Amino acid sequence: MSLRCLLLATLLLACSTAHAGDTAPAPPPPLSAADTAAALSRAERVGQAIFLHDLAAERATDAIVAQHRAFRKDKRVRGWITEEHDGRFRVSYIDATPAVLYRAEMTPDGTLIGKVEVLAEPAPLSAYEAGAAAARALAMTAQVMQCAKNYNSVVLPEGDDRWAVYLLPGTTLPNVVPLGGSHRMDIAGGKITASRGFTRSCIQLGRAPPAQRTKVVGMMVTHLLDPTPTEVHVYWSLWARTPMFVATGEDAIWKIENGRIQRVENDDAVATALSGT
Repeated sequence: MSLRCLLLATLLLACSTAHAGDTAPAPPPPLSAADTAAALSRAERVGQAIFLHDLAAERATDAIVAQHRAFRKDKRVRGWITEEHDGRFRVSYIDATPAVLYRAEMTPDGTLIGKVEVLAEPAPLSAYEAGAAAARALAMTAQVMQCAKNYNSVVLPEGDDRWAVYLLPGTTLPNVVPLGGSHRMDIAGGKITASRGFTRSCIQLGRAPPAQRTKVVGMMVTHLLDPTPTEVHVYWSLWARTPMFVATGEDAIWKIENGRIQRVENDDAVATALSGT
């Protein structure tokens, strides 16, 4: 039995593999050792950044709702943008102008610093906020495969007025990880210069609900669009707080845990991973 089949047969969690649309293309050619190391390093770095920005927005929203019940009914709010600075994350909620309505400062672990700032009058955006808001607005107009009614977005700076906008499917189901339909848009000069989807179908992975006393070993997905796992795989593993196994080809399997990627080299390594030791 191949390493891939062994994982598929023995993972304790009800794992999901890609739909037919994901398995149609031939695997991409393998990378050199140096290019593989660079690809893995980038996936870890960017995946963790996406997660931290997304966590800041999620926890900031929880804090605003807790402190200001009127926030839920504030129809002026059109979204949010996040900015990393001085070891913290600033979350700014904006209107259609765009202008800032609320601000919150968050630690990397999602803890609110001080109190939520409720602006008496909408405030002009900083240069960074204006650039991020424009990139987000442009990305949200793109015609992409949608796998959820609602999408979250994370905007990351790329330098020189360039931005990477990640569109991430939303869900309210505690046991669903909506990997399918995740997209990246590259923005420069007020235009979408490149875009990509990370799946070819609306694949969803499963995880045990937090309330259940189930030992979760990991999720698994077949991914043939890249020779290594991507930043989106790292993000969703962190988001689900669950290890993820990514098969990028026959006997090419990677384990993502706590934002780090390592290749599962042999059957002994698989057995160790599955036992949780």
